Amino acid sequence: MGLQETRNFMILDSNETSTLAFMVNEPDEENKYRTLQKLDCSMQMIDTGIKRTFFINDVSSRLKDIDIVLVTLGDGKARLNMAILRENKLYVSKNTAKIKYTTLYSEEETDYKDIKYTPNFKRPISIIDPEIADEVKPTLYYDDETNMVRAKVKLSPKKSYIALQVIED
Repeated sequence: MGLQETRNFMILDSNETSTLAFMVNEPDEENKYRTLQKLDCSMQMIDTGIKRTFFINDVSSRLKDIDIVLVTLGDGKARLNMAILRENKLYVSKNTAKIKYTTLYSEEETDYKDIKYTPNFKRPISIIDPEIADEVKPTLYYDDETNMVRAKVKLSPKKSYIALQVIED
């Protein structure tokens, strides 16, 4: 595999479902926490649904196994799976030991502010809007009390969201 090549894997969704994939970044010298990174994907319509090809552009990960979180939304349900990408083969498990799944809901419009960022702007929490089957983009701000860059996500009233969080070992 050349230095410029990306790693990828494919998921087949029915026309009623949509899958999001996140790479779990391991702690390193810069980041002492595991973080989530949403993966880019290309979509191709096929007779039975949608073929999604997810890409990992991090060349430093090209020779190691990568933990992947899969969130499949559709039919008013959400399914959470963990997987390991070994070379370009995805091994899916129902065990979600590294990820905590929470539903967020409020009767009133509110800001969810419990999102910490690492120095390179990666984060351990991702908020997903099931209606659009995508991650809600956070707004960054500087928290004077903690002397850290943090993020907040505006949550619409009377609407459920999914929060994914990496659990530390």
